[in-house]
Amino acid sequence: KGGPGGIICNIGSVTGFNAIYQVPVYSGTKAAVVNFTCSLAKLAPITGVTAYTVNPGITRTTLVHKFNSWLDVEPRVAEKLLEHPTQTSLQCAENFVKAIELNKNGAIWKLDLGTLEPITWTQ
Repeated sequence: KGGPGGIICNIGSVTGFNAIYQVPVYSGTKAAVVNFTCSLAKLAPITGVTAYTVNPGITRTTLVHKFNSWLDVEPRVAEKLLEHPTQTSLQCAENFVKAIELNKNGAIWKLDLGTLEPITWTQ
């Protein structure tokens, strides 16, 4: 139902636009996901493929509990992340589905604290 070329929904993270310095590789790759997807979205008139990213905030999952720091510069990354407000995996999933239903080409969706909001990204 997404059109003649299909849909790409890439999963990023809010760290893609709000880096966490203790995990530079994770933050950097999530920024790359956002930029890559924005480039794909601009090709939609040629390819017929819509593309957007969903970028969850801190979600209470096993990943958060196992977060390791790069070079052990901060051994308490997981603990520090959980000091911030978090969302449940159900809240994240419900907004993920809403983003998919909206199917807005080029959108950068922030899924955080039970909300779904578009992010303005300049390239």
